[in-house]
Amino acid sequence: MALFRISRRKLADYYAGEILAGHEDVVPQLAAYLMETNRLREVELITRDIEAALARRGVVVAEVASAHALTEATKDAVVAYLKKVTSAAQVEVKELVEPDLLGGVRLKVPGAEMDATLKRKIMKLRAAKV
Repeated sequence: MALFRISRRKLADYYAGEILAGHEDVVPQLAAYLMETNRLREVELITRDIEAALARRGVVVAEVASAHALTEATKDAVVAYLKKVTSAAQVEVKELVEPDLLGGVRLKVPGAEMDATLKRKIMKLRAAKV
């Protein structure tokens, strides 16, 4: 059976709708399609496209990296901040613990990044001395 190629944007829009509709079989369904059409190398791009499609619909998926696990109060503050600056109705947090950041947080949302980590500040100081 020959499958036709669907653009990444159309895939993203479709699967964003499926996610928002609460369908639980989205990931296996998408994985099967990508395998059958030999597009596994596009997984990261399609994931970003789905996150962008969700953002257009008021749901922001944010990657929050810090040196230590966030407390619930900190997580709530990050969500409130992101709702304010993105005008999103809902914010989903993907938390990453990266000890080499030393302190602070790095926030990534579709189309933007804010790096307020100690590692970044040290790098800026080193660059300023040169």
